[in-house]
Amino acid sequence: MQCARCAGMNVPEIIVEGGAKLFVMRCVHCGDVIDHVILMNRRRRRSVRPGRSRSLTYEDHRSTWKRSAVIIEES
Repeated sequence: MQCARCAGMNVPEIIVEGGAKLFVMRCVHCGDVIDHVILMNRRRRRSVRPGRSRSLTYEDHRSTWKRSAVIIEES
């Protein structure tokens, strides 16, 4: 399985935390960890909810910004 972040190799891993065992996939290259909760949240975020408009991304705002020159006078 390939990592969605860096296209590296994911390996299964068991993390024991607070007495609970978590079965996750960890990328050997970048260290990204994916478990079932992360996957559910990513799927939920991708689905479009009716009646809610999406806000513009940073790139969309950046193209419309007007940058003014700042002149610093030396005294």
